[in-house]
Amino acid sequence: MENFEAMLVEMPFNKVTVSALVERCEISSNTFYYHFRDIYELLDRWIAIKVNKYINLDDENQDWTECLKDTLKAMQMNSKMIYHIWDAISKDRLERFVFGSVQDWFYEATKKRLGDTKISDSLMRDIAGFYCYSILGFVLKFLWDDMRADVDQAVDRLGSVFAGVSDYMVSKEAKAFD
Repeated sequence: MENFEAMLVEMPFNKVTVSALVERCEISSNTFYYHFRDIYELLDRWIAIKVNKYINLDDENQDWTECLKDTLKAMQMNSKMIYHIWDAISKDRLERFVFGSVQDWFYEATKKRLGDTKISDSLMRDIAGFYCYSILGFVLKFLWDDMRADVDQAVDRLGSVFAGVSDYMVSKEAKAFD
């Protein structure tokens, strides 16, 4: 993983080859293929390790704004590597990650935030989905803007929007129950 990460700093992901990686690691290609199907599976595992460093998807008590701030700041500190990956992979990988794992985490965070509020599970999932779509758009814009945003300020504003939207949606459904 260390050699793979070093190569990502040096060159775009689409230039990293299994043969160059195994040579740098001084292992056989058989050893590589014993652990990974291909270079994309290695990338997925590497991303999962990095994400788990900043977001514990099993901990619904984590503050999502602090996790996002830490993640975006780490991206800023490693911008060359991030863009080497970003420019070389299909964008559906980010989407698959967000909707494959983060949506459940946001669902649990939404349940925690709303506490005993009586709303349907469907609305709770809709709110979590809204968070995911918004985070995806937020991160895309962050990348398009060359990661120049003041992370703390931008994430705090996003958190206020999330709170306002979820409060509005909850109050609208609560009126329907009256």
